[in-house]
Amino acid sequence: MEQPLQPSRVIGAGRGALILAMAGAGWLGWGLSVAQVYNAVVAPIFGTVAISLWGWSIYVMRTGRALHRQLPASSLPLSQFPSRSFVVVLVTEGLAVVLVILFAAGHAHRPDLATDGCALVIGLHYIPLARIFRAPKLAALGILIALWCILSWVFFRTSTLVVAVTAGTGILMWATAVAVLLWARSAARMLRANPSVLRAANANEAIVDSPCI
Repeated sequence: MEQPLQPSRVIGAGRGALILAMAGAGWLGWGLSVAQVYNAVVAPIFGTVAISLWGWSIYVMRTGRALHRQLPASSLPLSQFPSRSFVVVLVTEGLAVVLVILFAAGHAHRPDLATDGCALVIGLHYIPLARIFRAPKLAALGILIALWCILSWVFFRTSTLVVAVTAGTGILMWATAVAVLLWARSAARMLRANPSVLRAANANEAIVDSPCI
């Protein structure tokens, strides 16, 4: 069910984009390091893009909070974060990552498969999170990462597999962050341009403040 447009969704989009931008920087940076392509051109571009996404995400969160402050105080009930479901997903993800590492590195003696398996698990964990936070972009991200991990496993081996998986996962996370931020920009403009929409959010602000749209 589509959530009504409200400032908390803009805040959540900024928060989710920041998480994705930071995670994407880690994965893509890992891939670039393994590929040994850091140089006077790649490193500044990578750093500039990463910092720009972080800054844009923070700006979106501040914009959402500014819109939120325009609502009457009586219409600002506390958000109900789905902590139990969220923790279950994270614990399951953590256990799955440990099992993948133990099997790939310990039993199969394929550290490259450990990287691929961990990325696959991380991708799949976005699917239940998408349901918890009613964030379809997370589901799309999870499916794309899972498919990319499977394709990488089919076509690549050893260090090439590690580079493909890590770089691909990072790029997908950054692309999703950009999509979320573009949505948040449009949403903020709509809320500013239509005061009636902002007033209509008063009755809906109790909806969960999701970390990503």
